[in-house]
Amino acid sequence: MATKMAVVPGQRLGKEGDYTAGSGTYVLNGNIFASVAGHVTPVLHGALNVERPTCKRIASTGVLRVDDFVVAKVTKVTSSQVQVDIHAVNDVVLHEPFAGTLRKEDVRPVDIDKLQLEEMFRPGHVLKAVVLSLGDSRSYFLTTSKPGLGVIQLQP
Repeated sequence: MATKMAVVPGQRLGKEGDYTAGSGTYVLNGNIFASVAGHVTPVLHGALNVERPTCKRIASTGVLRVDDFVVAKVTKVTSSQVQVDIHAVNDVVLHEPFAGTLRKEDVRPVDIDKLQLEEMFRPGHVLKAVVLSLGDSRSYFLTTSKPGLGVIQLQP
């Protein structure tokens, strides 16, 4: 795999035997994790370096639009919603995370009444979602009900 991918702090990048830890990473229990948000280009048996992008500070209004793809890290889970920090939008790493909310009814299109958010999401999980609406004054509303969305990285 030689393509750049956006990563967030705490995201597992690979095993220590397959890669070596470089700048912007740390090793824990034989695994290499990102210590900063940025982009990594994995090369088998090569060093994993997380490059922090140089980006301008942009006000949160106008950064995210409806249907933007986001990568977010779960911060809090309740029975009705999941709170997240949005770290990347359309493969562009944000300078500062934005708050997002994944409501129970926006997790999947069917069997909403049977959904147990506490069993599906945990703080530290990294997920891919789509901006559903601009939400309220505190956070953007997200959805994972489309194919290819949901948890992409479990927290060990």
